[in-house]
Amino acid sequence: MAYCSVFLYRVPRRKAEAFVQALRPIMKLFEDAGCLSDELLRPKDMTAKFGGASLPSAVELAKDEELWIEIAKFKDASHMKDVHSHVAKNPDLEKLHSRFDLLISGKEVYHAEFESLRPQP
Repeated sequence: MAYCSVFLYRVPRRKAEAFVQALRPIMKLFEDAGCLSDELLRPKDMTAKFGGASLPSAVELAKDEELWIEIAKFKDASHMKDVHSHVAKNPDLEKLHSRFDLLISGKEVYHAEFESLRPQP
């Protein structure tokens, strides 16, 4: 079973490279603290297909924004809290977050946690 912390980021296109450069060191802190994996997904084709609605329109992206996704995996909710607690003690975290916060404001970030389902017997 896996427990995932998912972030959706509304990133201005002109800031995409700076966004990646600011987020990667934060992701590394989580991986170093025991996160099972932390993956950043860049947008490719965001058009509505297969009878589904467009995700960018659901989060009301502006024309100059892209939707990026980060998925961090943990063993369970307790493991996630332990990793976050460990990362919070890192002296570099505040400096890294301040750089990141200059690129993305809270209104441009969405978060949710998901738990994988065990296969039915």
